[in-house]
Amino acid sequence: MNFPDLAIFERDGVARANRQITKALRKGQSLFVMVVRLNDIQKLCASYGHKMADEIMEEFFKRLVDFANDGDAIQRIGQQRFVVLLNGLDNRGYVTLAAQKIERITRELMTKYGKAPVVRAAIGIASGDTPGTDAQDLMRCAEIASLDAHLKGQPHAFYENAGPQHLIESWAMEKRLSSAIETGQMRLHFQPKLCLTSREIVGVEALMRWEDEKLGTISPDVFIQLAEETGQIVELTQFAIHHVCRQLHDWRDSMPGLNAAVNVTPSMIRGNDVIDMIKSAAGIWDVSFDALTVEVTENALLEDRVASHRILKHVQALGAQVSIDDFGTGYSSMAYLKEIPANELKIDRSFVGDMLEDEMDHKIVEHCIGIANSFGLRVVAEGIETKAVLDELSQLGCDFAQGYYICRPLPAAELLNWYEHQFKAAIAV
Repeated sequence: MNFPDLAIFERDGVARANRQITKALRKGQSLFVMVVRLNDIQKLCASYGHKMADEIMEEFFKRLVDFANDGDAIQRIGQQRFVVLLNGLDNRGYVTLAAQKIERITRELMTKYGKAPVVRAAIGIASGDTPGTDAQDLMRCAEIASLDAHLKGQPHAFYENAGPQHLIESWAMEKRLSSAIETGQMRLHFQPKLCLTSREIVGVEALMRWEDEKLGTISPDVFIQLAEETGQIVELTQFAIHHVCRQLHDWRDSMPGLNAAVNVTPSMIRGNDVIDMIKSAAGIWDVSFDALTVEVTENALLEDRVASHRILKHVQALGAQVSIDDFGTGYSSMAYLKEIPANELKIDRSFVGDMLEDEMDHKIVEHCIGIANSFGLRVVAEGIETKAVLDELSQLGCDFAQGYYICRPLPAAELLNWYEHQFKAAIAV
């Protein structure tokens, strides 16, 4: 197998994993997705320091790459989490053997470093043979199974379609989620949006992060669905909107004129709560409505067209913007698209990342830009990892870009530092 260097994997591992899973599903390949979580990394950092702990994690990653067969794929998606895509395996027995090999790799690595604290793998496994399953579903299910294995002290676990309610009951997640908001475990990171004409940063997207003191990093795919199931999505959305408005207020002098996008889930876009939240937060922090963008997925609008259109029209009437996320992955027709109350379309990263190597992806991106232009909508491309892709998007008439080539999502203070000291060099114009 040919893999890029480790730094690239760490920069955008989740996006790469999603693209690889999507392509395997499109080809009808049998596959299993593993999320490998290494526990007690904090003990390694305390014993050896962060640099040495990172080197150990890099060696673990390289051993995973050596372990993989042709057609498999390995991605690093964080300090302690890795994704393994197993292609061509048709039963659990072979997958269990693969999990056991990864467990052995972990033990061998800890043995090599002698006095290193015990670090154990918790491996979550999801099967791709469920009808209607997409890449994000598989990643979320594998994340859930990994957390389940971690809490139960098991080396690996399969996702058994138990769903969020099982998690709530066995982990008391409803209480943990509420506590996370109250105790500051829930935070916002911000990813900048680059204007491809002026080459200036014109906006940011707010992305929620949860670092649980016991479970470690909880994937947004997991906790957002949990919030939906428990009714805490209202509290999470309010948290996000108020913190975004406060941050825009704080950035007023250092990064003036920014627009900030907040992701809103399907259940929230069907009720009036989000309108009241925007009015309240904007008033408290003295933020203009036109500095805010409500970002919703294309499929969310298909669930209840009447209610979602009513709310989005109200958002626009306030003066705020509406952005349609993950465009190109849904099933809306051209006739429906002309009815959507939106200002902007975001082309999904699954098409953008490989558009220079994959002719079909390139055609999809070009088509999406053409559709948006014909309806008078701005276009944002997500998942830009190279200057070549950025330049190609400019040539195609794309308006804005987001991605790790520009900047990864950062906490507010780090983003300001990047903007003031690294921005121009980072985009290499």
